[in-house]
Amino acid sequence: MYFKIVNDLSHKLPDIYTRPFIPIRILTIMVLIILFIPFNVFADEIRLKNGDHITGKIIKLDAEKMTFKTSYAGELSIVFKEITGIRTDAPIDVILSDGTKAKGIVTTGSDGNINIKTELIEQPLSFELANIKQINPPPPSPAVKIKGRLNVGINITDGNTNTKTYHGDGELVARTKDNRFTLGGRYNRAEDDGETTVNNQTAYMKYDHFISEKWYFLANVTGTRDKFKDLNLRTSLGLGMGYQLLETKRTNLSFEIGPNYVNEDYIDAEDKDFMSARWAVNFDHYIYEDYTQFFCNHVGLVSLANTSDMNIESQTGLRFKIYNGFNTTAQVNYDWDNNASPGTEGSDTTYILSLGYQF
Repeated sequence: MYFKIVNDLSHKLPDIYTRPFIPIRILTIMVLIILFIPFNVFADEIRLKNGDHITGKIIKLDAEKMTFKTSYAGELSIVFKEITGIRTDAPIDVILSDGTKAKGIVTTGSDGNINIKTELIEQPLSFELANIKQINPPPPSPAVKIKGRLNVGINITDGNTNTKTYHGDGELVARTKDNRFTLGGRYNRAEDDGETTVNNQTAYMKYDHFISEKWYFLANVTGTRDKFKDLNLRTSLGLGMGYQLLETKRTNLSFEIGPNYVNEDYIDAEDKDFMSARWAVNFDHYIYEDYTQFFCNHVGLVSLANTSDMNIESQTGLRFKIYNGFNTTAQVNYDWDNNASPGTEGSDTTYILSLGYQF
C-alpha cells in the first residue's frame, strides 16, 4: 500500500523528480534498511570452543579470566582457555606473555591467530591467542604508597574543678613493593589544678623488607619517657621477622617476633639493660565499609634473663569517619610493666577521645 501511494505521487511530480537517477522505490527501501540495522553490529565479539558467539564489551582480562559485559546478562566472567576468537570495534590495551604491549583494534584471522591493528605500525601484529596475558590492565600502582594519620584530643574544665588533658598521636607509613617505613609517636599530658599528673611520650621507627609476598625482615627502635613511672628513657632496638597475613584496603593484620636490646634509664631507680624477646600484633579492619574502623596494636617485651620482667603496650579503639579523611577516635591505651620502678604502679590505663585526619 505504501509503495502504491508513493508510486502514484511520483506520477504527479515534475519530471526532474522522477528521472531514473535513483528511483523513489529503491531509495525508500535503502532508508528502511538503514533504520533497521541493529545497533550491536559494532559491538565486541568473542567465540567460544562450544561454538557460541557472544557480543558485548570486553572489560578486561586478568588471572586467565575475561570480564565481558553484555546488555542482557550484565558482566560475565569467562575462562580465557574457552575462548577461540576475539573481535573488537574499538582499540584495547593488550599485554603479551613476553611483556610486549600494544593498543589497537583486534580481529581473529583465518589461521586462528589474533591480529592487532595499531596506529604506530603499518602491518598488524599477529600472534597466537594463548600469548595474551592481559587486556585493559589497571593503571600501575605508584612506586611509593604513603598513608598516615594525625589525632589530637584536648579536654579542659574550669570552675570547681580545674583540669587539662592533652593527647596527640600520629603515624606515617611509606610502602614500596619490597619495603615499608613506619614513623610514629604518642604524647599524653594532664594537669589538675595546675599540677601535672600525666606526662609521657613515645616515639618509634620501623623498617620492613619483604622477602616474599607475606614474609619480611624488620628493624625497629622505640623510645619512651614517663615521668610518673620514674622513667627518664626506655630504649629498645632490635631485629626480627614479620608475617603480613592480610594487607588490603579494608583489613590489615601482621605478626612480628625477634630479639631486642633494652636500656632503661630511670630518674631515681637503678638503671638496667638486658636482651629481650619482642613480639607485636598490628590489626585494623573496617567494620562498615570505610566509615567505622576497629584497630588494635599490641607490643610486648620480655627479658631473656628474667622472664618475670615484662612490658606490654597496647592501643585499642574505633575510628568513625566524619567527612572525607576527618574522623573521631575512641580508644583505650593500656601499658603494663610487672617490674616497675619502686613506688610506681605497674599498669596504666588511658581513655582517649580525639579528632583526627587519616589519609
